[in-house]
Amino acid sequence: MIAKKIALGFGIAVILPMMIHYGVGSFVENPNWNDSQIDNYYEKHERADEAAQKELEAEKLNKIERFESAERYYQKSLFFVAVPVGLFALLIGSFIQQKGLGTGLMFGGIFSICNGYANNWDYLDDRLKFISLLAAFFLFVWISYKKLEPRITC
Repeated sequence: MIAKKIALGFGIAVILPMMIHYGVGSFVENPNWNDSQIDNYYEKHERADEAAQKELEAEKLNKIERFESAERYYQKSLFFVAVPVGLFALLIGSFIQQKGLGTGLMFGGIFSICNGYANNWDYLDDRLKFISLLAAFFLFVWISYKKLEPRITC
């Protein structure tokens, strides 16, 4: 029976962040780096005259800027979904008495929070990092204090 609880918890912990990641990707386009490249750029650049080279370089810069802008938008969207959903899953998991489900939601929440931060860290404002990490920290402390250890009262 314990093995089934571990398997259930592990499955939830793995599936939740993947579901969030691909859910965001279903509504916000995740840009593809290859779309920001010009086919045979170096060959074209080498064969082109000076004016055509400048035009090709400008096109390349434009494509890269569009990719980076779309990437920032996607990563911020992922952050603003994954972190709150991860915090919520962590909180809900702490209330569920069924061990496999509660543990799976808690680990899935932690992994989702990590996924929200992982690729987006460079794009976040320091204040947003601090506030969201502070919220996560206090949630962890609260869960540890209120939900995990029995307290002795006098």
